[in-house]
Amino acid sequence: MSSIIMAANTVSNGMAIFKPLYWLFGKCMAFLLDVLNNQYFIALIIFTVVTRLLLLPLNIKQQKSMAATTRLQPKIQKINKKYPDPRDRDKLNQEMQDLYVREGHNPMQMGCGPMIFQMIFLMGVIGIIYYPIQYVLGASEFNDASNEIYKVILPIYQQITGNADAKITYFQLNILENFPAYKEALMQSFPKIFTSGVCNDIETYRQGMTLFGLDMTRIPHWKDGIIVIIPILSLVTSLGSSVVSTIIQKKNNPAASQQNAQMMMMMLMMPFFSFYIAFKVTAAVGFYWTISNIIAILQQIYIFKVHPPKRTQARLMVENTIERRSREENIKKMTK
Repeated sequence: MSSIIMAANTVSNGMAIFKPLYWLFGKCMAFLLDVLNNQYFIALIIFTVVTRLLLLPLNIKQQKSMAATTRLQPKIQKINKKYPDPRDRDKLNQEMQDLYVREGHNPMQMGCGPMIFQMIFLMGVIGIIYYPIQYVLGASEFNDASNEIYKVILPIYQQITGNADAKITYFQLNILENFPAYKEALMQSFPKIFTSGVCNDIETYRQGMTLFGLDMTRIPHWKDGIIVIIPILSLVTSLGSSVVSTIIQKKNNPAASQQNAQMMMMMLMMPFFSFYIAFKVTAAVGFYWTISNIIAILQQIYIFKVHPPKRTQARLMVENTIERRSREENIKKMTK
């Protein structure tokens, strides 16, 4: 959600630390648009599928680590019961550490590592969704002149909205949405940035952002008719992804799912936050969220079917037993 808040900043062009990823993903998206003759939504679907597939091994690894933790739950609970006194915390921690070493399990693999990598990787996608003018269309000097560009287009935007106090959010998406109204002023004020070639690229890009006759550069509103289907689909698919994730977590680790009821509730609340945001950004962003949610659902089901918890736990038990016996044999040989 930090990416959404950041994107809402009036003249934000992304976080500096992620700009190499924005650039790389922007080049990939530009290549797809070129190959697919500016079919924006087909390119976006392909891009989303490919990025999800690249993250699939990490998701599978996380699933296996969760299964290993579930398998150890009875032993973990036994140790916790053995040391109920807070003064025995050091003994408890030591025995838990010995258990993990003996079983060859690293509990940290279940959460932080894969999740951090996935978040960093997915942040790169932000570049092509929220900042297309700079990273997909390659307006190289756009970033340095952002504040000046904002000052030029703000009065025009206020005239469009009929609100003298209106502020621009989602800066580059706003330029895409209202480019016909901004074009002349931008070309006059920033001729080195908004050259005829760049303007033609922006217009071509906008043309590709039409889906079934809907202008997806528009921000959905309840009064605008059929385009509100985009935020609704985003909500439904996001809820679907959260529900599937919750069901799978309960099957993987019933005890943990009961303990993390608050976390489950937050997972179910996040889709409604996304639904709210979908009315603040162009419909193309809501479309991306919808596609990403559908792929996430399919990916979760695939992992659950191919690597079911019980089978994974049984396999891990066999592997750990073989590894433990091998270590014991090696120790015996060394002591002889």
